[in-house]
Amino acid sequence: MKNLVEIFDTLEDPRDNRGKKHKLTDVIVMSIYAIICGNSDCENIADWLLLRKDFFINLLSLKNGIPSADTFLRIFSSIEPEKFMKMFSDWIKSIVSSSEKVIAIDGKAIKNSADKINGGNIPYIVSAFLTEIGLSFCQIKVDNKSNEITAIPELLDMLDLKDSIVTIDAIGTQKNIVKKITEKQGHYCLNVKENQKNLYTEIKEYFDFALSDIEELSKMLRYETKSFGHGRIETREYYVLQDINFLTEKDKWNNLKRIGLVKNKREIKNEVSIQYKFYITDVDMSAEKFSDVTRNHWQIENNLHWILDVHFREDWSKSKKDKIIENLALLRKICYNLIKLDDSFGNISFKKKLNRYNYDFSNLNNLIFNVISKKF
Repeated sequence: MKNLVEIFDTLEDPRDNRGKKHKLTDVIVMSIYAIICGNSDCENIADWLLLRKDFFINLLSLKNGIPSADTFLRIFSSIEPEKFMKMFSDWIKSIVSSSEKVIAIDGKAIKNSADKINGGNIPYIVSAFLTEIGLSFCQIKVDNKSNEITAIPELLDMLDLKDSIVTIDAIGTQKNIVKKITEKQGHYCLNVKENQKNLYTEIKEYFDFALSDIEELSKMLRYETKSFGHGRIETREYYVLQDINFLTEKDKWNNLKRIGLVKNKREIKNEVSIQYKFYITDVDMSAEKFSDVTRNHWQIENNLHWILDVHFREDWSKSKKDKIIENLALLRKICYNLIKLDDSFGNISFKKKLNRYNYDFSNLNNLIFNVISKKF
């Protein structure tokens, strides 16, 4: 096993050796410290480091002091995102040994980057997330949300999907995406909405009828959960049906075996709301397993994307140009994973870990310079 610094040493440095004043690995390590401590772009990273120059000059034996903001910008605009991504993916693979994974895929806008630099487009980063262990795994950049459909197959090409279950929101429920997943020996559990009109209508009409028919109910697998909090009662019912021969387009979806329903009933005081979500899958899963797979999908949004926005202030980054967006987005995911993997403080929140890193940099030293022995 290598520590993170040794892994960064494998990344190709695209700069000409002439006039190079700072090692690429040192620049990345300094950036991780600064990002974890709340800095969202190259200008703030350089300023934060300059205020702590004695610490970093000593830590990294810097001969030429702290790099300027322009130096950070030049470096992150020259690193090839595909090579940076390969290094990141190899690092996660060294930690995650199990081939049977649940991989959630979802896109996130970097909203403040919608300006004339990017032709008015909002850049989206489509990410893969290991839901069972809570780690970011892979990413690809697209220029607007409509291109997620074309980006998802490219992202899938970057992943080892054998024996894994891929979950995607309705935008990814496309026949070519299902074909790609199954060709790579993976499995799928996908949300179905009106963008697949015929499939959605047939599944919806079946469950509308089946939920009120005793004979049809007996054909389905069922599982229920209840949660309470803040004056709210939430009841989730999960249904899985194996006999799906009534679907007219069944054979157009590779290996399709079951359909599922999640009925979410929310009670707040005297108000009751009910939401229905429909799914297709090629996995012979129980209703309880179906509940785990569908619930865990939203970790990518409620955990990863929320932390990128709230703690790492991704939307507020002023470093918006070309490769910089992609490379800094990946750096934030490296920071996210490091903090998730850090169990040295026991069972405390993400925010409390950040407080400890800010208070004592030696906690960050342990993260970056020591070998991560945790395996999944």
